[in-house]
Amino acid sequence: MSFPVRFPPASNRLPRLAAALLLGGACAHAAWAQGDKQPEKPARPGWNLETLESLRGQGAAPAGASLALMSPSARAPALEGVVDLARAWRLALEHDPSYQAAISEQAAADTERAQGRAALLPQVQAGYSRSRISGTIEQPGFLGQRVSSDVRYDSSSAYVQLQQPLLNYSRYADYQRGQARAGQGLAAFAVKQQEAGLRLATAYLNVLLAGDRLALQRELEKSLDEQARAQESLYVQNEGTRTDAQETRARLARTRADVIAAQDQLRTVNRELQALLGAAPLQLAPAKPDFPLPPLVPADLGVWLERARANNAEVKSAREAVKVADTEVSRAASRYFPSMDLVASLSKAESENLSTLSQRTNTFLVGISVNIPIFTGGYNTANTARARADRSRLEQELRAATERAQAETTRQYSAVLSGEQRIRALEAAAESSRLSLEAARKGYEYGVASNVDVLKVQDKLFQALSDLSRARLEYILARLSLAAAVGDLQAGEFDAVSQVFFTAPDPARSLSTAG
Repeated sequence: MSFPVRFPPASNRLPRLAAALLLGGACAHAAWAQGDKQPEKPARPGWNLETLESLRGQGAAPAGASLALMSPSARAPALEGVVDLARAWRLALEHDPSYQAAISEQAAADTERAQGRAALLPQVQAGYSRSRISGTIEQPGFLGQRVSSDVRYDSSSAYVQLQQPLLNYSRYADYQRGQARAGQGLAAFAVKQQEAGLRLATAYLNVLLAGDRLALQRELEKSLDEQARAQESLYVQNEGTRTDAQETRARLARTRADVIAAQDQLRTVNRELQALLGAAPLQLAPAKPDFPLPPLVPADLGVWLERARANNAEVKSAREAVKVADTEVSRAASRYFPSMDLVASLSKAESENLSTLSQRTNTFLVGISVNIPIFTGGYNTANTARARADRSRLEQELRAATERAQAETTRQYSAVLSGEQRIRALEAAAESSRLSLEAARKGYEYGVASNVDVLKVQDKLFQALSDLSRARLEYILARLSLAAAVGDLQAGEFDAVSQVFFTAPDPARSLSTAG
């Protein structure tokens, strides 16, 4: 079975790279050694930047790049069609366990509004009791002797009481705290949402990066295998050295170890992405072959810093925490103030005690209850001091969160700008390595370069292509991280990034997902 992530298929895809990595002069050198005429150069595609672009731009993995993770009987549910970053985000909103936990946490925090409002509304309670009383009554008789008699009767009482705050600052402070804590819960949810977005983007790009690296490693392995066979053939015909053959075999063995490591890495990151999406994607939309580098809008760092100061999710959460601390101070101080409540009650009792034996009473009471605190043993003073100290702590944490947001915004802004320059430099390095490889092959054909020289240049080209792939994906992540730093990492941002940087999914193959 094929691995649930496929990259670009094509007629000129990376298997052709095997021939390109084949030591250019090996076979030609054998033919040249048998005659005086100039050897004919076999037609073969070069291992260069265009090869990688062709691989990544056509939507499927090269031959041998598929990785079976499990047997068909144990295979996890799969997502049909192409999954791009925008679709992956909407799937993560439904299946990411951490995000679902954040939704429940926010729903719980939202109940604080109703809890705080309840403190200002009437409180109604009722009670009912019924009991059977039995005993003995002793009292002096007519002649002074003690006379006892048995008593046995039923007693019952019921009441309904309403209490409405009239002047109760403590209740009002509870109301304010409920509103502030609900706002804090909403801000905390925004933090979790931004974290979920970055977590998804990182997992998605890690799969693409691991797939690219595995594809390059596999093709390098195939090329070195053919190159080693050619070197051994030359050695058998006494036209090459044993050293060249052993050097190529050693490099091939190292590459095979790297392929195994790349397979493990791809398996791991694919499982991480699957945990976020709820199922394994059959195909991910890769980055565009002609990778765009659109200008950053706005271009001024100061604008980004101002947006981070106002909209960064962690800053807003810290700001809401300070508001909650303010209400805690008010709540603690309210214990110094008197309270006034309207109390209305209706009670009904039968044989409530011995003095009302066999009597029924109905009582209706309306009045004002005033409570004036005088001394609480120092509790109110200590509680108010604690609340003020806690508010001071949260104010400092707000400052720290603001500074972190400013630093993160500056870091990601610089990463985007430097990422553009790095991508251009690596594209130039890849092209230069391609030309160097061609020159090394020519040099080997004419005896002015060794097999080791070709292998070294070949490694440099592989590293340049690998670094270029990483730089492009890190550039995308930097743009998303910058959006998160200013609190804008929403569905619209994922849609824009998918449209600009990734190949469009095939509508005939991909499934629509409600967002």
